[in-house]
Order: sequence, then C-alpha cells, then structure tokens
Amino acid sequence: MMWNWKLMYEDDDFALYCDIDNVAGAEEAEQGLFSSAECYRPLPEKIAVWVSIALKKAETIKAYAARRKGAGLPAAKYKHYAHTLGLVELDAFNGHYRTIPAKDFNENDNQLGPYSLLSGEDVPLVKGIEGDWSKINARKTSKAIKAIFRFFYPPASAKN
Repeated sequence: MMWNWKLMYEDDDFALYCDIDNVAGAEEAEQGLFSSAECYRPLPEKIAVWVSIALKKAETIKAYAARRKGAGLPAAKYKHYAHTLGLVELDAFNGHYRTIPAKDFNENDNQLGPYSLLSGEDVPLVKGIEGDWSKINARKTSKAIKAIFRFFYPPASAKN
C-alpha cells in the first residue's frame, strides 16, 4: 500500500496526518479494500481513513509508556515512540466518528506494540479523539477530527 499523508492538524501536543489516497466506504473497510486516488467516485456517507497521530511532548510519551507498563502491555521500547497508526471512521449522515486501534511505531517505522493511546485512563493523552462512536460537532471533539471531516465532507459553500 502506498501512503499519501497530509497534515490535517497540529498543535503543541500532537500532529495528526491522514492518508488521503486510501479511503474506503464502510462496507469496503470491513472487507479490507481501500480505493486509490485513481478511483473517482462520490464518497459514501460512511468512510474509513488511515490516520497517524504523533505525540510531540517527551513527558506525554513517558506517560504513555508508564500507562502501558501499568496495564501489562509492552513498554520498554517506547522511549523511541514516534507515532500511532489507526483508522478513523466518519459517519456523515449521523455526524459521528470513532477511532479504530492499530499499531504504534518508532522513528524507523518498526512496530512497537498494539495501540493503546486512546484507551483506559480518566485523563486522556490525546483529548477529544474517542474510540467509541461520538458526535463530530461536540465541543469536546478534537479539532483534528473536525479537520478530517471538513476535508472529506466540505461545507456546501466550499464545494462551489
């Protein structure tokens, strides 16, 4: 699979990239099929897109490793953590999204372990990005999720 990463959002805490060439409708995602950029067709109301979340603060990465260790997950190599790969599903009809876990990687793109960035704790390491279906327009939803949604489903005035 070829990746075409586009920076969708960045702040002092994290950066979120989206692969704009590998987007699938809900049925295609369940079958593991992802369209290429050459496949021109309207987007369905429910899509899945690959995302990469890169934490920017050393103290957040240390907290992530500590949480993993406390949960009995591999954490030893997390001092070299670079980014987390996952899927974001967007449901334009209902105005919902959810994040689907994948894997964590180091700076050489070697897998570190299963993704647990968004799970478990009362105080999230990345605020406003949920694993359960959540409202896109909710106040607590991350600006990163809202940016992905606007990219794939621009407001009607932006289409003209």
